[in-house]
Amino acid sequence: MASATITLMGLYNYDTSLFDFLTLPEDIDKDTLVDNILLRSGDFEVLYPDFDFLKYSIGAWARKWQPTFERWITALQIEYNPLENYDRKEDWTDTRNGQTSGSTSGTTNTTSTNKVSAYDATDFSNKDQNEIYGSDSSSSSGESHEGAKHDGRIHGNIGVTTSQQMLTQELDIGYWNIYEKITDLFLTEFVLPVY
Repeated sequence: MASATITLMGLYNYDTSLFDFLTLPEDIDKDTLVDNILLRSGDFEVLYPDFDFLKYSIGAWARKWQPTFERWITALQIEYNPLENYDRKEDWTDTRNGQTSGSTSGTTNTTSTNKVSAYDATDFSNKDQNEIYGSDSSSSSGESHEGAKHDGRIHGNIGVTTSQQMLTQELDIGYWNIYEKITDLFLTEFVLPVY
């Protein structure tokens, strides 16, 4: 006679405090994660059938993985232009000797486009485009030197990867789901996935 299988859903139905020790970063919704874990665990047998031990183990597991979850959240929240693969920011200061006084400032905006053609072609097509913008300011206090501070940013697509390839990679990242990844880790540790 076969013994009954103890599942996560069965233990949760027995006592809904099963996940009380599950702590998560604030950007992860606990209810959504618990629902996903319960749905994905299905009829799989739990590795630790003792309720109190499993409840404690879930808390210990969450604390162990907390730094990883926080890094995932940080990585997913980075703002960037998915169709640009080059972004450089520069700040520098020049010091000049001489007798000058006064101050100057200005803004620079330029766009450069590189074009290429096949060796036997008569026309050219765009290879990459970069935008450069920044500001300059300088001041002097009379006699011995003049200081100039500059900052600038250069960004765009330098042509090593096409915009279509970068868009495909962006869509792949969009398909990456933090709730699914955390559930995968959880099920690996707490259930026996026997089909």
